[in-house]
Amino acid sequence: EVQRLEALGVSWDLIADQWERMYGLLRRFREREGNANVPYWYVEDGEKIGIWLITQRMRYKAREWSEAERKARSVSALSDEEVARLEALGVVWDVLAEQWERNYLALRLFCDREGHANVPRRHKTADGLRLGVWLQNQRQRYQARKWSEAECKDRKRQFHERAAPKIYALILE
Repeated sequence: EVQRLEALGVSWDLIADQWERMYGLLRRFREREGNANVPYWYVEDGEKIGIWLITQRMRYKAREWSEAERKARSVSALSDEEVARLEALGVVWDVLAEQWERNYLALRLFCDREGHANVPRRHKTADGLRLGVWLQNQRQRYQARKWSEAECKDRKRQFHERAAPKIYALILE
């Protein structure tokens, strides 16, 4: 009986099959676009892969939660294999932190080129980043004391230790 059903294409694990389908769509997006930064609203082949990717990021965070917390939130944790496969495509787990690091790198490049960090408010980079606006926002956050001095130093240290060498290598290729 099982063989006859399988011969017709019956799936025994619909959740796993759906995950594989969505992963395949994400892989196709990555191959075409060169990154795995799928916009929230993005749909491919009728599937909302942007929303799916946000769900995978939530499942990644759920790895740190207790079983009771995952159950209360109705969220399962990603397996090690799923994490490895998504990371192989270049999925970024903390999009805001990655965005901040990219903006910071753009500021460093501006400083290297211009010799100062006084970016005009209307300045845009060649790829359209509104660097002047971003820097103004950082100044406003600092002025509002939303960042402690320790947080500023920690961000700078973390960037220099892990992100800067990788990003610089990509830009300088």
